[in-house]
Amino acid sequence: MKPFGFALGALTGAAAVLLLNRQGTQRVRPIAKAAMKAAVMAYHEARVQGAELAEAAEDLFAEAKAEAVADIFAAAMATAQTKAAQAKTETKPEATSKPEGAAPAGEAPASRTASESA
Repeated sequence: MKPFGFALGALTGAAAVLLLNRQGTQRVRPIAKAAMKAAVMAYHEARVQGAELAEAAEDLFAEAKAEAVADIFAAAMATAQTKAAQAKTETKPEATSKPEGAAPAGEAPASRTASESA
């Protein structure tokens, strides 16, 4: 945008130097004013369109991000449910039998007693 603005400014300056005599100013001023007004209006419209485009892009990004988070959450929940179901089926037979070397409920393991007395 800056090279275009510089070129426009240089062209306007050159035209002003050539036309800035008393008679040229009287004839050219309304035309120059209209041209500048049109340029300002075009610039404003371009900024509005750019802002709308940026907003649409941000909305699209937010929607995609929300969908991705939902998909990741659903996959994590499915994995957790599968692991829970597998753990449930694996622990059912072991729940009825006691592990070997387990101390009775009232007694502490020998290694714990030795470390506590030291």
